[in-house]
Parts: sequence; structure tokens; C-alpha cells
Amino acid sequence: MNTPDHQSRGHAEFSPSSLKYVAACAGYQGRDGTSPAAEMGTRIHEALEVFDPSALHTEQEHEIYEQIVKMEQDFMSNFAEIEEELNEIQVEVALDGTETWGTCDRFLILKGSDRAVMADYKTGISIIDPPEKNWQAKAYTTGAFQKYPDIKEIVFAFYVPQHSATLHHTFTREDLPTLVEDLSRVIKAGEEVRPKWESGTPELEECTPTQYCRFCRHEDTCPALGGLVISVAKKLDTTLPDIDPTDVDNPARLSELFNIAKIVENWSMSIKRKTLDALKDGEQLDGLKLRSMGRTRKISDNATFVKIAKKHGIDLDTLLDQVNFPLAKVAKKAGADSRQSFLDECTDAGIVETSDERHCVATQ
Repeated sequence: MNTPDHQSRGHAEFSPSSLKYVAACAGYQGRDGTSPAAEMGTRIHEALEVFDPSALHTEQEHEIYEQIVKMEQDFMSNFAEIEEELNEIQVEVALDGTETWGTCDRFLILKGSDRAVMADYKTGISIIDPPEKNWQAKAYTTGAFQKYPDIKEIVFAFYVPQHSATLHHTFTREDLPTLVEDLSRVIKAGEEVRPKWESGTPELEECTPTQYCRFCRHEDTCPALGGLVISVAKKLDTTLPDIDPTDVDNPARLSELFNIAKIVENWSMSIKRKTLDALKDGEQLDGLKLRSMGRTRKISDNATFVKIAKKHGIDLDTLLDQVNFPLAKVAKKAGADSRQSFLDECTDAGIVETSDERHCVATQ
């Protein structure tokens, strides 16, 4: 049995999976690259395509795989016998003056009817919009209606094991004109605004700050996001002057912008602390999870540590090679009278490395 390779599969410029973000902001453009969660999702999807979990890496991946299989079996028990079963169905989505395409996980044509069940697997922790409000589901459904003209009704389902949810909605062929109109509007807006990043930035009013900005490759330069930051800062400090958020390269404005950045930074750190506390308390937050960074360990008794090290064959020279001494703190132990001579002798011995001068921005 050949193992599927989903990572090498291409994507449309405005793919169905990205339309949620483009609908929220026409200037949205996702970042390149991948993540451990995305790679896990790819492996699970590849396993589900051939119903073979042998290539999965972890117990969590096997558990998600098994949950999806069970969820699909339970959901499909509500329908008649399957006449045709298709995995990884690619659909071309023809729209008004534009188009897109994508690959949906399952398409099941029901026997003796003009109905089908279309399904997509969601392996992550994000909250998934129900199909009737979900741009990805709308695009896949539109493409399926166009690909299969005899199908009059499509039940679309998302299997979301990490939230123990099967989300479903029934689309009819009568919905097709509205679906085409809505999808066309979103993609054409994106086609108009996104290219403007190549030569600068879109106009302020062409971008809309949303919760998805953190996924956008233009997060650092977006004029609308800058405007939002200034607006938030002015609510926190009403004495701040009006500033053009697109004027970030003007040295005359940098002092004001820096102060705004500090105000919002302090506020954002407070939100981050509250979010961390909520996750520690067991709260379920959309798209967020508690991740352990491990524990740091510190030696509290150096003399005992050296004895134990020698016992295990680690000599003093080896230990010293692993240590970075805090020069300024050690010099203070020499006392005020000999501190400078101690530092001079260390420098003369060639054992002191001096880094480049470091700087920070100080407020007056």
C-alpha cells in the first residue's frame, strides 16, 4: 500500500481553507512554513485516506485517528447505503470572474438517491465554524455541486475529535447561486488587495484587524493593525496625540510611537498573564492550549556538587569548562580595595571576553 504524501500537494492562491481569514480581511496572506500541529494533522489525514494508522508517531495521533473513524461510523449510520466512496476528492470551484480549488477528505454518494455526504477532518484544537457559516465548507460544497450535476443535496460534516463534535449542515442545489455570489465577493476582494503588499501596503481602509492577524505574514507592517494599536493605546492614555499609523518610518514620530508601543506592550503582557492563569485553571480557550516549558534546575550547594561530580569521574577542570562565572559579581567578593586589581589581572591574563556594546531605549 502506498503512503499518501499530502505535504507536497499544492494549494490554490485563495484556497478554501484560507477563505475564513480572507473574508475577515481582504489583505490577509498566510505565513509560509509549517508547525508540529500541522505536521501531525497531515500524518493523521494520510492515515485516514488509506485507513492505516501504522505511520502515526504518537499515542495522541492514534487516539485522534480512532476518534475520527468512530465519529464517521456513527454519523454515517444515519444514512442509506453508500453507492460510491471517494477519498481526497479535488473540486474545481467556478465563480463569477474568479475561481479556486481544493481537496476535501471524503465524498460519499448515497445509493438510490440524489444525496451525498461530504466530510472534512479537523485534528487541531481550534474552534471550527459550523458548515453553514464555514467558508471552507461552502467552497467544497459549491465545487461538489458543480462536479456532480445530478446531486441535489449535500450533507456536509466536520469531524472535530479534540472537541468531541460532529458539525453538520445540509446544503441544497438551490443554495448554489448564493454560495457562488458570496465566495466570488470574498476572493475578488482578496485578489484586489493582496497584490498591493508587493509594492508597499494597502490603504488603511482596505485591511481589517481581526483575531487572525497573528497568522498573517504582514502583521508587522499592516496599517490597519497599527491603527488598532494606536486606538487601544489612546483608550489607556487619553493624553496621547493623534498619529498616522502609516507614518512609522518618520523619525519625528518614533518617540510618540515608541511610547504607544510601551503602553500597549504593558497591557498585552497583562492579558497574556490572565490567559495563562485561565488555562492553568482548566479553561477551554479557542485555539489556545497550555504547553509545559519544563522545569529549570539549579545547584544550591556548589561544594557538595563538586564532591558528587568527582565521585562519578568528573574532574574539576571538566566542571570549570562548563561554567560561566558572573565576573562583576565575583569581583565584588574581592572587596573594594582589590576589586579593580582583580579585574585587571583577569584582563591581562587574556581570560576576559568583552562583547559588543549593548543598548536599550530609555524613557526620560
